[in-house]
Amino acid sequence: MMRKIFHVKKWYLLWVVFYIANIAVSASSVSPEALKKLDAHVKKKIDEGSAVGCAIAVLDHDQVVFLKTYGVKKKGAQEKINTNTIFQIGSISKPITATVLAILHKSGSLNIHDSAQTHLPYLHPDTKIHHILAHTTGYNRMGWNNKIESSIFRPQLLEALITTSRQREPGQEFDYHNVVYSLLEEILESTQKLSFKDIVHEKLFKPLGMQRATVGYEDFINQDNKAWPHTVGKNKKFYPSKSYSKFYHGAVASAAGVNASIMDMIPFLRLQIIGDDNLLSTRDLELFHQPHTTAPDLFLWFKDQMQGKLKSYYGLGWRIVENDRCRVVFHGGYVKGFISFLGFLPDKKIGIIVLHNGQNIFSAETGIKFLSDWVQE
Repeated sequence: MMRKIFHVKKWYLLWVVFYIANIAVSASSVSPEALKKLDAHVKKKIDEGSAVGCAIAVLDHDQVVFLKTYGVKKKGAQEKINTNTIFQIGSISKPITATVLAILHKSGSLNIHDSAQTHLPYLHPDTKIHHILAHTTGYNRMGWNNKIESSIFRPQLLEALITTSRQREPGQEFDYHNVVYSLLEEILESTQKLSFKDIVHEKLFKPLGMQRATVGYEDFINQDNKAWPHTVGKNKKFYPSKSYSKFYHGAVASAAGVNASIMDMIPFLRLQIIGDDNLLSTRDLELFHQPHTTAPDLFLWFKDQMQGKLKSYYGLGWRIVENDRCRVVFHGGYVKGFISFLGFLPDKKIGIIVLHNGQNIFSAETGIKFLSDWVQE
């Protein structure tokens, strides 16, 4: 009898060992080769001067399988980028704002399918909040970024939008519009009775532990550990910008005014990949991650970075691109001197963040190549 019990226990222990071993194997589906390619690619770009300084993280489900910083905060100086260095993340602010709306939509504080005209009477009566998130309000974006960069203050921008810009029927076509996207600030403030900055901190930054993330220019400029912006000269070399960009931060914060370190962006990406029991499930986020409209402007970005026939969409605060191998949910972020990338594969639950203090295609190229090619091999 004892021999029989021992025999059963032995097979049970072998099964447990086999089960744990399989968990360990399946826990990271990112191959070491993919991470080696990523590291070699970034080192090469830094060495040849195609990148100044960057912070990169790769997540596989809830695990950080790669976290590394490269280069310097400012060209000509010796201070290196570290994991707490703050970057201006530009339009990655859009999915951050969209995630705040997802939290409020889940709680019932607002409904993204409700009329936006309730909060903004000058809008077309058929405009829904989700049209603003998807850039399908019917407003033409032509010339509006120039207005932002001309240091026109937000009240004047909104007044110009109301008085000089014609809104076509919403929901018909995609047109990426920073000023119109920023109308979400008015909607959030009218429903939550707080400033946009405070809403983002209370609803998202605090719950996720994004301790160094800020909204706007003033809180950013007061940080000691921040990267300096760099632009490319006629000789194709990077040069430090004269100053930081502050126009987008003041005029359209919800569209392009968030600042964060790689350590702040890790929990944000983790939330998108696997959800959070206390905040948002993957099912709650699926509505935001799925295509809502085609977005043909994306082909200009990735025609050389992603193989095969591409399909391009915009979700709710997120871009989507797919080929016959994979579907990538992502967003890029640009303000003068900074271009960053955050994206993930929803089926594999693998994601990457690339924060770069330089103005070229390095971040998008690195992120898309990793997700579309190197992870697939």
